[in-house]
Order: sequence, then structure tokens, then C-alpha cells
Amino acid sequence: MTATLAELEARLAVLEADRADYKAVLATINALSQQTRERLDVIDGRFDAVDARFDAVEERLGSKIDNTNARVRSIEESVAEVKDLLVEALGRG
Repeated sequence: MTATLAELEARLAVLEADRADYKAVLATINALSQQTRERLDVIDGRFDAVDARFDAVEERLGSKIDNTNARVRSIEESVAEVKDLLVEALGRG
């Protein structure tokens, strides 16, 4: 069974249309990929900024904790001294 010229041209037209659809799909996928990359770049930049702010807060908090620990140690030492003085004073009495 041989195909007529009209049938061959029709098949060719269908193949060309399919190829055009395929190219359109590829172009759409490429555009979406580019948009996704751009959005991820923006998100990454925002994440870096938040991460830097978090690090700064963490550093300030660590400093405050160290300061608080030093104050607590000082209070504990003072209480121990007062206790020793009371024990000594009550022991003499």
C-alpha cells in the first residue's frame, strides 16, 4: 500500500505540528526553570540575611548569658562568705 503525496504531506504536517508543540513545551519548561532559579536566588539571599541576624542575636544572647553566669557566681560567693561569717559568729556565741 503506497501513500499518496497528499497523505505524506498530511503526515508531515502532523509531525511538524507535534514538533512545534514539543518546542513550545520545552520553551515553557525552560522559562519556568529560569523563574524558579531566580526565586530561589531571592529566597537564598533572604535566608542569608535572616541567618546573619540570627547569628548576631545568638552572639548577644551568649554574651548576656556569660554576664549573668558571672553575676550568679559572684552572688554565690557572697552568700558563701555571709554563711561562713554567720557560722563563725554563732560558733563563738
